[in-house]
This record gives sequence, C-alpha cells and structure tokens, in this order.
Amino acid sequence: MTRLNFTGRRKISQAHVRITVTGIGGIETFNAEIDLSTYQFPDSARIVIEAFRQLELVRFDFGTIGQQITPEHRRLSLFGTSSGLRFRLKVISSEPPRGQLLGVADRIAPLDEHRTSMLRVPLLAVRSQDLGREIWRLDLSDEPLLLVNSRVIPRKHLITSPEFQCLVLPEILRNILIRILIIDQVRDFDDSDEWTARWLRFACSLPGLPPLGDHSGPDQDMEWIDQAIGAFCRWRTVDDQFRNFWKLRPIAESDVDTIPMQNSSEQQA
Repeated sequence: MTRLNFTGRRKISQAHVRITVTGIGGIETFNAEIDLSTYQFPDSARIVIEAFRQLELVRFDFGTIGQQITPEHRRLSLFGTSSGLRFRLKVISSEPPRGQLLGVADRIAPLDEHRTSMLRVPLLAVRSQDLGREIWRLDLSDEPLLLVNSRVIPRKHLITSPEFQCLVLPEILRNILIRILIIDQVRDFDDSDEWTARWLRFACSLPGLPPLGDHSGPDQDMEWIDQAIGAFCRWRTVDDQFRNFWKLRPIAESDVDTIPMQNSSEQQA
C-alpha cells in the first residue's frame, strides 16, 4: 500500500471537479469531469477519486494527469443512500518522492444526473444499526451521524416523533456544537463546505442568537452554545410541542423528584 506524503500539497478548487451521480435511486454510479490543466502537475501523477461517508470509503483509479481514464466500474451500491455521501479527488506522485500527495479537492458534494441542483445532503445523516438496548446514539467519529436501533423502532418513526423532536434534538445540537467549538476549536464557516462550517452556519442563522465571536474562551463558547440551544427551542416551539403530546397532567406532591437508576425488579422490591 502506498504511503502518502502530505508535504506541499495544493488545494484543488471544487470548481475544477464535477461529480454527477446517475442511475436508480440517484446513487448507482457516478461520472467525473476533471480539469487540472492550470495546476501544472506532472503528467505521471496519478488521479484517484474516493467516495466516502463516515467510515465507508471506495476508491477509484482515474489514470494519470497525462492520460486520464474513466474506470468501467463506478458503482456506489455500498452506501445504500445518498445521505451524507461526498467525494474526494487526490493527485498523487508516481515519481520520487513516490506517494507524495500533490493536490486534493475534499468533500465534493455530487450533482444530480440533470445537473440542475445538488443532491440533498442533510446536516445530520441517519442510519439504522443494532445498538443492543440503546435506542439511539450520536456518532461523532467523523461527520455527525445519528444511529437508530433497527431492532426497536424504524428510524423514520423515531426521528419524526414529537418526543424525539422535543427531548433529543436540542441535545444533539448541543453535543455537536461542543465538539466543533470546544473540542476541535473550529470557528471558520464563511466560505467552507466542511461539516463543521455547515453546522455553524445553521446555528448562526437561528433567530435572536448573537454573533459568534472570532476569538473566545471555553466559558464564553459554552454560554453561546446555551444561547444557541435556547434559540433553537424557541424557533421550533419545543415547549408547545412537548405540551401537545404530553397533555399536561397535575403533578402530585408525592411524585418522585429524582430519576431512579435501578432496574424494574429492584424498584418493585
């Protein structure tokens, strides 16, 4: 396996790489239009396109700068759905230092087969998965991915339910913003298609939320995140939704005011 050397790589504009998906469901195969004539890469440099989503990745060989080819097999059936599907183009040296990454265009969103609009890439992709006894889980190993336990409930039923919309979505947003601002310390979102930028743009668009400062500390960022969750809840009228499905009942003085952590048999004992 070739080891890549990232020293001196150039960023390739996504305007020079057009990915179009075709076929049943929109994700059977893909075509690529590549124009790298202005970058002066060596003719012998290899062109590789990777289709990926989270930990899933398929690599396709498109020949060299001097002799581009279109591989016969460009099927994308591994992914099953277009949600969150992106592409990456790499130009890799075939001469010493062999394996050096000369250029890359990352996170390319595909066009539909009519090239009239971008394929819908949601902020939060959802996937069914056996999670044991967990109902759902937020995977932040790469782009945010919501996992729904396929043994318990169909994912569409869960994510469209008022219970999930009111009680879970705000905390998903909170965890994602903490990951971006506190852990990864990313603040750039004006001219980027990274997943972090898309989430920050979404948060900053919430009505009544103050601007995100260019420089801040963890305490200030946490305060801004709390304000963002408040703005999200107001925008989605989360409290009204909760009242509608819960149908408020009188709460007796004797009701338990703590969350029991033991199992049902222990409670009965």
